[in-house]
Amino acid sequence: MNDEIKNIDIIEYIISEESKGLRADQGIALENPQYSRSLIQKWIKKGSVLVNNKIIRTKEILLEGDKISITPEENISTDDIRAENIKIEIAYEDEDLIVINKHSNIIAHPAAGHHSGTLANGLVYMYPELSNLPRSGLIHRLDKDTTGLLIVARNIKSYTVLARNMQDRVINRYYTAYTHGLLMQNGEINKPIARHKVDRKKMAVRVNGKEAITNYEVVKSYKNFSKLKLKLHTGRTHQIRVHMQSVKYPIIGDQSYGIKSRCNKEIDDYINKFPRQALHAEALEFIHPNTREMLKIKANLPEDLLELEKMLDEQK
Repeated sequence: MNDEIKNIDIIEYIISEESKGLRADQGIALENPQYSRSLIQKWIKKGSVLVNNKIIRTKEILLEGDKISITPEENISTDDIRAENIKIEIAYEDEDLIVINKHSNIIAHPAAGHHSGTLANGLVYMYPELSNLPRSGLIHRLDKDTTGLLIVARNIKSYTVLARNMQDRVINRYYTAYTHGLLMQNGEINKPIARHKVDRKKMAVRVNGKEAITNYEVVKSYKNFSKLKLKLHTGRTHQIRVHMQSVKYPIIGDQSYGIKSRCNKEIDDYINKFPRQALHAEALEFIHPNTREMLKIKANLPEDLLELEKMLDEQK
């Protein structure tokens, strides 16, 4: 997509070859994944989306070269999320954004079969204004059992800027992971990821997948395991978990992409019963959407990963 934000309030870009021939709502949603298609449809009906400076209808067909102008608006969120009093740890907060330190065993946003008990439910309870924003202000997500930092916008201007920066890969995300196998050197994994051909709940490295790039640095080597610092350059579903499996160093505790430990009984019993993937979104670096200052935020390792590290240090 050849696009740029002309100012904080308006998104302007030219329709690419990828979106030509699609209905307006489909093509615009395809090129603006930070907004749901249903929200794009509401904005079109409200006249907040222009094609070649004209109000359009949802079913109009897009042509390559069409000029799109979107004025994101609050108060027409398509999310129907019930406010719930859920404990959420705040790592950083100001009038434009929040950074939360997500705990394990909680889903970021309602999905099929999970309409309550999510971060979004808790966020709209703590910050009612988030009910007016797409995805309750959440700029990105973490898997249910991955812990760590998530950015939440508090107004539509911040949401627009942060979502675009995430898409443009200028928000740096760093993770800590504990893996099976003894890694001795740093590296980069550049393998495309797509939905698994058989198990549709899983992802896999596939030739026809979307670009996915992960850098990793060996922080510490144990007898049969490794502690890594990873940086995401893209944000595919399950990216780190799939990439580490693909190079034969799967993450400890990963129920979908992991393996069983076969070292000695003591460590095997502990590792094989570890209740979640040993993965933590430890740090974020990004430009504040309003002040333009560089924010660097870190979340210490949770207790379960500290205990895991102690066990690995003590293994014989």
